[in-house]
Amino acid sequence: MKILHVTESRGWSGGTVQLWNLSQTLRAQGHEVGLFCPPASELLKHAPGSGVQVFTCALRQDYDLRAAWALSKAIRQFSPDIVHAHHPRAHALSLLAGCFTTIKHLVVSRRVSFKLKKWNIFSQLKYRSPQISAYTAVSQDIKNVLVSGGVPAHKIEVIHSGVDVQKFSPQAPSENLRQELQVPMGIPLVGNLNHFSWWKGQSYFLEAAKLVLDEKVPAHFVLAGKDTEGHEAREKVKALGIQEHVCLAGFRTDMPEVISLLKLCVLSSLAGEGFSGVLREAMSMGVPVAATDVGGNRELVVNEKTGLLVPPADAKALAGAIKRMLTDQTLSDACAKQAQDNVRSHYSIGSMVEKTTGLYKQLLKVEYDLGSHG
Repeated sequence: MKILHVTESRGWSGGTVQLWNLSQTLRAQGHEVGLFCPPASELLKHAPGSGVQVFTCALRQDYDLRAAWALSKAIRQFSPDIVHAHHPRAHALSLLAGCFTTIKHLVVSRRVSFKLKKWNIFSQLKYRSPQISAYTAVSQDIKNVLVSGGVPAHKIEVIHSGVDVQKFSPQAPSENLRQELQVPMGIPLVGNLNHFSWWKGQSYFLEAAKLVLDEKVPAHFVLAGKDTEGHEAREKVKALGIQEHVCLAGFRTDMPEVISLLKLCVLSSLAGEGFSGVLREAMSMGVPVAATDVGGNRELVVNEKTGLLVPPADAKALAGAIKRMLTDQTLSDACAKQAQDNVRSHYSIGSMVEKTTGLYKQLLKVEYDLGSHG
């Protein structure tokens, strides 16, 4: 097979990691892989020596004619069996590129559970286009969102994102990192490891931290991810008066080491959560989790079985979950063990790649069967 992956991603996000893991495994299996991305993409740092053929162009907006034309040229040159659009702008540009050249099969990945805009004609055209052969949804919740937005259910395949179970294996706490982050010894560390944004709910996490500390529960808190060291986060911590108990670590590339320090990993999202990478990674490493009951979180976190679930935007409930996990070792250990077994058995990179290649092969088989009866 020949597969061309398309993304507008510049950073190293969860979706980008999935794209690259898929590309590398496909190459190892003997398939030809191409990548169309912005010239400033972090992916390009990994491409040399990978065997992936790269095409670059700035992707400035959803319906960028210049980028769509460049993508159509890449498609004609690479001649892929499958064009796989991994992010929203890539989705739109791939459809537009289809006006300039033939795309045999277009696969679109959906990774967030925000509702489709039924009132927006461009959104409806984008998601209901007959040019799209199939969607991959990273959770059942996202499939439900797509169906409610008008996408035919038969076009949607739920393929959960995978975790690198070798990279995210249980390990001893990184003492060098503990010293770097100035995390005190002997005090449980609670982490929220996501880029800082309103929908990731870090403000509620910090409010919950304040409530936990007010109850004299020993704990230290860390925010790690893009913009977690920025003005908004610093001002929130200062306003709550918990500066001595919170580390704002910023963007990190050593997430296994960060997770190794945690007593509890918390996801405080308010909406849009697809199938959280940080939850899977923490679970794979045997670290207990607590999360808000939004999006695909409930597919990973079964309350009191593989973690604790709480309502979104409820700092008091989140504080209660944090306190419970820090003080009930039996519950914490049991949830961590069951979650680890579940993730490592069902949500590995290998499982994700197997299901994705299965979808590709099914599309090509249908094409072959139709051709043979033509």
